[in-house]
Amino acid sequence: MARESENAPPVPRSLPPPYTAAGVQTKELRTHASAFATTTELLIGPKPTRFLLHTHLLTSQSPYFRASLLGPFLESATNSITLPDIDVPIFELLVSWLYTGSITPLPFKDGKPAYYTLLHLWIVADRLCFEGLRNQVVDTIAELADRTNSVLTPSDTRILYSDAVRSSSPLRALVLDLFAFKKTDKLLAEHEDRWHAGFLRDLVVLLKKPVPQAVQRHRLVMWFPAAWATTQACEGCRTVVRPRCASVRCEDCGVG
Repeated sequence: MARESENAPPVPRSLPPPYTAAGVQTKELRTHASAFATTTELLIGPKPTRFLLHTHLLTSQSPYFRASLLGPFLESATNSITLPDIDVPIFELLVSWLYTGSITPLPFKDGKPAYYTLLHLWIVADRLCFEGLRNQVVDTIAELADRTNSVLTPSDTRILYSDAVRSSSPLRALVLDLFAFKKTDKLLAEHEDRWHAGFLRDLVVLLKKPVPQAVQRHRLVMWFPAAWATTQACEGCRTVVRPRCASVRCEDCGVG
């Protein structure tokens, strides 16, 4: 029997897959023979493209498909669902995730992440109640932004702030954090396209919140006002700093 080299690198142990709202692990579903017993017909796009997907994968991952295919609806009798307003390329990414547990291939255009594709994928996942895919999209955007040192474009923010994305979604929170804590000042000021007004408003609110991450954007030094004429309100609690009272403020912007 061959022996492993003592200098061989340790084999990485994979982490357990994430749980969905249904309480089942996504990757485990693809190991059971029962998951491949029956199929469901899905007709996608305005010019219907036919997909035959395993019913158990759909119903175990999505309450939408569980209600449609196992409830008292016509779709459960015909075992066919038509979704004419979903783009086929976006749905193909959903199918890739459903069977592999990952978004492949990652969308790129001209060597840069195609965030708009991931945004549309999140919208479809949210509409069809694929919680695992929603989480995967958020993680993928965060990973791509970190790996490529990039953020969304103005046109991407218009998708992000469309009616199809809930205002409370973690997707919006992630993008705002990316812009707040990366060096995006020049990008915001000089990009030739217009940013979505709602996005800019929320970004300003986030930057003004007295949270530790916001404080890290400032270059703080010890400071105290010499007289009432030179004092100012605290950025955090809005209390006016009394003269000769020790405090801190930013050398760059003067925030106290």
